[in-house]
Amino acid sequence: MLKKSLVAAAAAAMAFMPAGVAAADDVVRVVESAEVTIPVASGGYPGRAAAVAECPAGETRTGGGAVVTAGNSYADRYQLGASIPIAGESWWAFATNSDTSNPGKLKAYAICAKVVKNPTLTTP
Repeated sequence: MLKKSLVAAAAAAMAFMPAGVAAADDVVRVVESAEVTIPVASGGYPGRAAAVAECPAGETRTGGGAVVTAGNSYADRYQLGASIPIAGESWWAFATNSDTSNPGKLKAYAICAKVVKNPTLTTP
């Protein structure tokens, strides 16, 4: 139940907070990767790109995701191929671009939580 609550809080923070490290509170935050360019297709092969978002030391990855932004063309030419947790506390994303004229953008997100050994519960 706690993990679901943390993911919901981080998702809300990602939707309403500015880019960068969005702090939902002192326990959960969303960390985003640098924006990566997905190159144009060349020689009959799609352009490919990968991005990694990593939780800071002392924090645990509780989830993540990715977003692909189309270039100046049809959105169906830009595909998110994978969005998965990887070793350590990172989230990895992979995307392709079949457009031969316009690059796209890829960004990965990791939902990170501080590990609290002795939580203090308070009631309103």
